[in-house]
Amino acid sequence: MRSCIVFMILFGLSCCKKKQVPEGILTQEKMVAVMSDLYITEQKISTLGVKRDSLSQMFDVMKEKVFAKQGITDSIFRKSMDYYIDRPLEMETIYTSLVDSLNLREQRALSGQKK
Repeated sequence: MRSCIVFMILFGLSCCKKKQVPEGILTQEKMVAVMSDLYITEQKISTLGVKRDSLSQMFDVMKEKVFAKQGITDSIFRKSMDYYIDRPLEMETIYTSLVDSLNLREQRALSGQKK
């Protein structure tokens, strides 16, 4: 009986612990920042009116600049994406935050144009 109670307490505590992101994986907040910069970069490039294969090459160059600005590498970003893709609830949180962040940027840009 005691072992059952101890097990239940340990199980309850393990469920309540905040999940720690492993070393080498970007935090959710950092993922939102990087993905936001990548999205904006991609949108800027797509408005240039050049061929699709040229757009892809340009994005690859600009993507590296985004990673440098954010202080990460392509491999860290890909490893982090793989990590979060395997955790759909966490990935959903990231995408929700990303949409909110992009909406806020858009609102700020629009309010800045009106002035």
